[in-house]
Amino acid sequence: MDDQTLLEQGRALIRAEAEALRLLADTLDASFVQTVNLVAACTGCIIVTGAGTSGAMAKRLAHLLGSCGMKAFHIPVSDALHGESAIPGPGDVVLLMSKAGKSNDINTLARIARERGATVIGWTANAESELASLSHVVNVIPTHNEAEGDALLPFGSTLAAGAYGDALTLLAKNLRGVNLATLAQTHPLGGANELAREKGDKQGQ
Repeated sequence: MDDQTLLEQGRALIRAEAEALRLLADTLDASFVQTVNLVAACTGCIIVTGAGTSGAMAKRLAHLLGSCGMKAFHIPVSDALHGESAIPGPGDVVLLMSKAGKSNDINTLARIARERGATVIGWTANAESELASLSHVVNVIPTHNEAEGDALLPFGSTLAAGAYGDALTLLAKNLRGVNLATLAQTHPLGGANELAREKGDKQGQ
């Protein structure tokens, strides 16, 4: 494979991933708004989990939510099924990520969390999946074969899940009234502190 072919194939995948994000934005609906409101109003804990690549995105989302003042944390689903499924209860929100919605461990946790009184929010590409049926709110994250590696590897779908989580985090943060002064206080190290202070000064926060 020559250099020009490598460039063309790399560009084609990135363009396909960009198109997947555009289509995701166009498909946002009432379930997204409901999820934002539930997360913003959560008085308990926000538990985020997933398996495989979805687990990596779940850990990222938990970090972002926590950085914006929400009591969010990631639990590996394997740990959850060995005792930590006792954590969710009334007042808590459990976000479960599974592209196909068929993972037995994810669905088992969804069932337990629901039985224990938590609000279960499923993220899946399959609106007819078992995870969808177990969720109080279903967020359908569409997938597109052109944006996936060899139409299988979760490339574009991972980006879509990340973008969905980013939008959720920003809007929930704003609804909760977390401002730049708070972000500066809770990011004392690194460039984020300086940037938050500069922007806060300009906005009078």
